[in-house]
Amino acid sequence: MKKWIIAFAVIVFGYVLLRGLMAVFFYGPLYRVDAFQIFYGNPDAEKLEELTRQDAAIIEPVAFTEDQVAHLKSKGVLTFGYVSLMQLENWNEELKQDLLPDDYWLQDGRQLYIEEWDTYIMNISNPHYRELLMRKISDEVAGKQMDGIFFDTVDDLDYYFREDQSAESELRAGYAQLLTDIESAYPNLLIIQNRGFESYKAVSRKRIDGMLWEGFDKQDIDESEWARNWRDYFKKEQYLGRVRIFTVVTDEASLKQSRRDRFPAFMRIGDTYQ
Repeated sequence: MKKWIIAFAVIVFGYVLLRGLMAVFFYGPLYRVDAFQIFYGNPDAEKLEELTRQDAAIIEPVAFTEDQVAHLKSKGVLTFGYVSLMQLENWNEELKQDLLPDDYWLQDGRQLYIEEWDTYIMNISNPHYRELLMRKISDEVAGKQMDGIFFDTVDDLDYYFREDQSAESELRAGYAQLLTDIESAYPNLLIIQNRGFESYKAVSRKRIDGMLWEGFDKQDIDESEWARNWRDYFKKEQYLGRVRIFTVVTDEASLKQSRRDRFPAFMRIGDTYQ
C-alpha cells in the first residue's frame, strides 16, 4: 500500500512539474499571466494597490512615475507601456512639436484624420517618425524599467489600407523595421500587439510575445466565420508556443468563452480604460 501511495505521489508531482515546464516552453515569459488589467489614467494609491494584484498591467507610461513602476514590479507585476503605432492624438503637443510634415500619412494629398478619436494616421514607414516612437520607448518604457511595450492601433494597418496593397506593404515594412530597431536596442523588452491579425501573420509573427484581442465577443464567435477562423488560428499559435493570447471582453458570456479558449481576459467596464 505504501509503495502505491509513493508511486502515486511521484506521478502527481511529475505531472505538475511537467505542466510547469511545458507552460514555460510554450508561453515563454507571459505563460504565468492569468490576470491582467489595462489602465491609462493617473493612478492614485487605491488604483496602484489594485494593480499589484494583477500578473500584468498595461499602462500609459507617461502617467506613471519610475517609483510607481518599481512598486508594481516589486509585487511581481509585469508592466507594459502603451505606445500607439499608427495614430497620434491631436492633444499630444509634446510629440507634435517634433513632427515633420512627412511624419503624417497623406491620403490623396491630405492628412488622414480620425474624427472619432481626434487622431491622425501617421507614417510609420518614415524613419523620422520611427525615431520619435523609439524616443518614447527609450524615455518612458525602457527608461522606467518596464518589462515591455504594448503596441496599440496596429489594426489600422489592416483596416485603413486593405484596399491599397502598396501603402499597406510600405507601412508594414515600417513596422517590421521598428521591431528590428527595438530588438537591437532593447532585446529584453517584451512586446504585446493589439489586434492587427493580418499584420501579425505578415510582419510580427514570432517577433512579439503577446497578442491582445480587444473586442473579443462570443456572439461574433458564434455567428462569424471570420471570427471563428481567427480564434482557431490563435488557439493553435498559442498551443505551439508562438504567442500568448489575451482578450478584452465586455460581457460574461464572452468572458467564459475566452476562458474556455484559454485566453486570459480583462473585463472592461464602460468605454475607456480610466
